[in-house]
Amino acid sequence: MRNASRTAGHVALFRALETCRRDRLFADDHAIRFLPARYRWLVRAAAIRPVGHGIARLIDHHYPGGPRTSAVARTRLIDDLLGEAEPEQVLLLGAGYDSRAHRIPGMPPTYEVDHPVTQRAKRQHVADRPHVHYVPVDLDAESLAAALGGFPAKRTAVIWEGVTNYLTERAVDATFRDLTAIVGPGSTVIFTYVDRAALGDGTAWHQKVEKVGEPWTFGFHPDDVPGYLAERGLDLKGDLSAKDAAARYHRDEPAAGFYRIAWAVVR
Repeated sequence: MRNASRTAGHVALFRALETCRRDRLFADDHAIRFLPARYRWLVRAAAIRPVGHGIARLIDHHYPGGPRTSAVARTRLIDDLLGEAEPEQVLLLGAGYDSRAHRIPGMPPTYEVDHPVTQRAKRQHVADRPHVHYVPVDLDAESLAAALGGFPAKRTAVIWEGVTNYLTERAVDATFRDLTAIVGPGSTVIFTYVDRAALGDGTAWHQKVEKVGEPWTFGFHPDDVPGYLAERGLDLKGDLSAKDAAARYHRDEPAAGFYRIAWAVVR
């Protein structure tokens, strides 16, 4: 990877636009910082309510399948799950332009793991904070456990948002096994995934990410997730589609049934 993730940039745009809404699901004032000038102008224009609605409809038309609403619904759900976990520390895997360590008050020590290129790009736009620790790792090629040598074995909330579908099966397996070895019992692992059935369907959403050079490479069959996690020392507690998550927050805009958010507890 020579350039920062383009899909991470798209998600930052969706979060910035969400922040402009009166009925917003969350406020992420940092998201706009990661955007190029043309997108910043778009976000500022979206603060005018009719313009914002028009921009949302345009994005949903240009990116069919509901990636915008799926992204903001998953963000809100994960925020809520993070609060419920009451962790002693937080581990963000494939953090991208996630700004939870900066936007959520009272965040405990937070470790951000990401590809070095994307992480460098992110750090140019956010101030260093004493409670945020950056760990550059390429999960497709490097061991998470080795990179996090000396990681405190405390009750941890692990957030793995928007990542597994870009990794290999081997990398996903190794990461889950590393996680259960390094975090404390009772830790919560929150992750997103794509229904494996969608990988072969050539969905419009999949075609878009493939076009920017970041194709989906991995998915789970939802029925297989409980057993898969159990074999790796985790007990599944919940698994919602992005569509169901959007409905949970009373959003009737397009969201994907094949994009899912799951959470489990380490034994």
